[in-house]
Amino acid sequence: MLQAIYSPQKPQTNMIASIGNLAHTHFAASIFSLPLKTDQSPRGIYTEHELYLVLSLIFVFIFFDVDPVKTFPLALAARDVTQQLGKLIETNVSFVAKTGWLSGITDRVFQKEGPLKDYGVHMVRKLLESGQSAEEVAWSQIFPTATAMVANQAQVVTQILDFYLSGDGRKHWPAIVELATTRSFESEDVIEDKLCRYAMEAIRLHGTFGSYRAASSDTTLNDEGFSGMRNVKKGDKVFVSFVKANRDPEIFPEPLEVRLDRPTDRYIHYGVGPHQCLGKDASMVALTAMLRVMAGIKGLRPAEGPQGELKKVPREDGFYAYMTEDEGKYFPFPTTWKLWCDELPTA
Repeated sequence: MLQAIYSPQKPQTNMIASIGNLAHTHFAASIFSLPLKTDQSPRGIYTEHELYLVLSLIFVFIFFDVDPVKTFPLALAARDVTQQLGKLIETNVSFVAKTGWLSGITDRVFQKEGPLKDYGVHMVRKLLESGQSAEEVAWSQIFPTATAMVANQAQVVTQILDFYLSGDGRKHWPAIVELATTRSFESEDVIEDKLCRYAMEAIRLHGTFGSYRAASSDTTLNDEGFSGMRNVKKGDKVFVSFVKANRDPEIFPEPLEVRLDRPTDRYIHYGVGPHQCLGKDASMVALTAMLRVMAGIKGLRPAEGPQGELKKVPREDGFYAYMTEDEGKYFPFPTTWKLWCDELPTA
């Protein structure tokens, strides 16, 4: 995928369509042995673009079905692809339950061996050991995780790079590049930890996340700095803005600054408690690796002119809406962002 970023005539790539979306599609496919069709696995079912679109379609139907006119056709499309991919995942999980390894119809046919696949096997085993059936693990754990992982991760890596290349975090980019490219006296673990913290801080300051919750009792909330005192009754649906929470000075001293000494358990963009994302650890590893690779590309920068601007429209309370490349309509995820570079890393 990185090869697409450079040619002697035009050192340019669409960061989102050519790298961000596809990298996380490959990541999820490797962990869960999804039937990805590549040059190395020509017998797979989905191309990388098709698998991204399938997982994104399901995600959009669950979380962004806001237009009643489009609900029915969206539901039909989502149902068809969900049934097809879900049955493949359930077959793999059933194979783990019977044999102890992730195999089924994808072993040695669609996916090569590797540490990511081993991680997926371990995850499936632990879920099965908890007493859940293969069907429950496939449909309530693995499938939702893969769906959320690809769409969200692709969005998040774009937000991280946008923050450090174009946003308020630009002053930190040289330090990130040095960590990613310089042979340092610091250990690999220290370097990885610092890069991970840079990624977490960018998400905290530049991510657009939140969730709806139902109030379990009557209460009064002080939404200080935003909407003030609010009375909430039991059963009310409340939108919990992570954008606001991530700037709470009691939790994040100097909330608008990038600091690498913050306790990692303060970050809430993976959810908390029973709602915490199953793939949190894998996500942090993936985002750190992506940041390191991208920072290692010499002279990486936004392209000149409008094509180097991430198409988005600011909304209230720190949120924003993404737009398609022609700026003709809104879209749930980033769609296009052109970057330039001087040359690719040799390794």
